[in-house]
Parts: sequence; structure tokens; C-alpha cells
Amino acid sequence: MAASQPRPEKVRDEVSLSFTPPQFLFPPTGEITRRVIENALIIGGGPAGLAAAIKLAERGMQVVVLEMRSPDYSRPHHLNAREDTVHSLRDLGVYEQVRQASGWHDHPVCESRWEPLHGKADLTLAEASVGQVRISDVERALYEKSKNMGILFLEGQTAQLQPGPDGMYSVVAQPVAGGPAEAMGQPDLVVVADGANSPTRKALGIEFVEESSARYYLGGLIDKPIGPDFRKVGLYDGKQLLHMMATGHSKYPSTWISVEGDSRLQTMSPQERDRYLAERGSILLNQTITPEDIGWGSGQMTIVQNRRAEESTAGSNVVLIGDALRTGSVWVSGGLNLALTTDVYNLQQVVDNINIRGHSRQQALEDYHQGSTLATRAWHEAGSDELEGRVKEIEENVTYLCLTKGWPAGT
Repeated sequence: MAASQPRPEKVRDEVSLSFTPPQFLFPPTGEITRRVIENALIIGGGPAGLAAAIKLAERGMQVVVLEMRSPDYSRPHHLNAREDTVHSLRDLGVYEQVRQASGWHDHPVCESRWEPLHGKADLTLAEASVGQVRISDVERALYEKSKNMGILFLEGQTAQLQPGPDGMYSVVAQPVAGGPAEAMGQPDLVVVADGANSPTRKALGIEFVEESSARYYLGGLIDKPIGPDFRKVGLYDGKQLLHMMATGHSKYPSTWISVEGDSRLQTMSPQERDRYLAERGSILLNQTITPEDIGWGSGQMTIVQNRRAEESTAGSNVVLIGDALRTGSVWVSGGLNLALTTDVYNLQQVVDNINIRGHSRQQALEDYHQGSTLATRAWHEAGSDELEGRVKEIEENVTYLCLTKGWPAGT
């Protein structure tokens, strides 16, 4: 194994490596005779990839994470954590850090109610939003835990997969900032967690299948607090139900808002999009929002729809997780929730089925694909009404219970 060579640290916002990945970080192709899983490469250092890295490292595996960016924890998007996600954060050993960052100890119960809004929309207000936390706070906690565990985190790198004997892919690391690619050998397991636009999935020839019509959203960080609230509004435009959502917290001085439009958003200028976002955001927050109040996310548009990867595995050592595996409705809590719960659990089962139960790689990956398919189907069915624009039944004066109801005091 070649020795690591020092490289400059990160300067301002430029991405640079702290060191050069050594050649043959994993065993060279053709030199693997064992069939158990002893090491893993994670492509993507977001929450899904880091959660996978932690759980694999806990099984005594050598784990390396490749990430094209430097971790800056700047994404202001909020996660509406489900109860099983909170339990997963406990299992990952980061619950306490996330709890302190989010202020969950200040709001131990999450309840919401449906109310009519101006006779034109329906509003969900969280009386105490236990589940609200910025994704960046989850990322920070997982990153620090992974570094403390000795997981190797290589910044400024992308991965190229090359098929080898018996369907086993080897890895070549390519610096984002330029420079020669370097062979890293053949991992026992490759976990693809590089997001919905996953270049790795595309390079593997795995297509994203569209299972709903496209919906168009604007999102931005508003420099105004709404307190410990989580608001969902279904605003009717004729018979079309348009989704709007605001997520804030007493711990955060700003609020993330997301509002839906139609395909005309694609042809709007960034300034026109900001005016649209400010107008709808004013209804959502019940206060005046101007384009000047919009920070991170200004002028950007996101297309949302139910999509799934045709295959959740490739060859004999590659699995997909998180947004690289599927996307769905932003109205229904899925996405990262599924990654931190179902995907990470299914990934652990792959390792245990091969290492402990003696299953073949083919059988273990088939089981992973089946579990992933069921989770994807459930998420897509749950969000199909919003994505297809069908009007859901509206129930007034209904209280919904979530997260910590019934948990012991002090948790």
C-alpha cells in the first residue's frame, strides 16, 4: 500500500484533499479469495452515506467514505423526523447531539390539528414540533461520530466503478479539483449514496423510473422565525391542491419554506421565482415576506416526483441507498427517514446474511432489493394523492399524534 502524501487543507470555499488516497486502499482486483464482507466504500458523505458507514464500522469493517464536497453543514432544509427515525438516531449514537441542536428537550410532545385557512386552504399546525431538525445538524452529528470511529473520509473525490471478475466492481478515485485518477482496489461492498442525481447510478446504467407526474417547487431560507412550528398548507388553485410547507424552530432564527407551483416555474427568471415564493410564503407564515428576505435557495426550482431505480443493486458488491435509490413526495415524510431506517437496516442484513448466515452474495442482494422495493412502494403510495393532484378528503378537528407521546420524561 502506497504511503499517503500530505496535501493542503481546505482554503475558504475551495475543495482540496487533506491527503492523497493510497493506491490499493482495498485489496487489488483478482486477489480476493474470501467471500465474507470485511471492508466497504461509501460513495457520498451525506446523512445516508454516513449512517451506513457508522453501522458498517460497528461491525468491525474497514470503511472509507468518498465525498466530492467538503462538509460545511450549510443546508438549511429541515427534516420532519418520524418516530422510527428518532429511534435510529439513538441506535446510531447521535441522538443526544441532535436533540441538543434541535431543542427537542424543550418540546417533548408533537401534536397537530387541521384548521381551515381563509376558506381556501387547510392548515396543519404543530403544537410542539419535536420532529423538526435541520438536516445539517444531523449531518454534523453523524460526521463527527464517523470521524471519532476512525472512518476514513476522503474529500474532493468522485468514484468511478469498473466491473471485474464475478461481478465485483473495483474503484478508481478521481479528484474533483483535477489531477490523476488513482486505483483504490476492489471493496467487498460498495454503497452508492450520492443523491437523486447520482452520477454513479447513471454510470452503472441503472435508470430512474418515473412513477408519477412531475411537480414543481420553490424553496428558500427566510430570515424570519416562526417559533416551534411546523406548518403544512394545502392551497387550492381551482381543483388543483398545491402544497406549501414551513419548518422552523425556537432554536433557529430563520425558517425554511417550500411552495408548489406549476410547470410555468420552469420559464420564470430567478427574480420572478423569488417574488412567487415571497407571495405564497406570506400566506404560509401569515406575515409579509419580501424577495429580499430569501437567502439560501433563492431563485432555485426543484422538480419532485415519485421515481425509483430500476435496480437497487449492481454486480456482486454494489447497493444503492437513500435518494440514489428513490425520490418521492415532499408532503409525506420519506427520503432521509427511509435512508436512516429501512435502507441502513437492509444494508446491515446484507452483511449479516453473507458473513453470519452464509448466504450467497446473489441471495443477499436479492433480499436487499426486495426490502428496498417494498419501502419505495409504501412511500410512493402514501404521497400519490399530492403528486397526482387528486383531492384528498379533508377532515376538520382531527388531532394527529407523533413522535414522543408516551416516552419517559427526560428523553
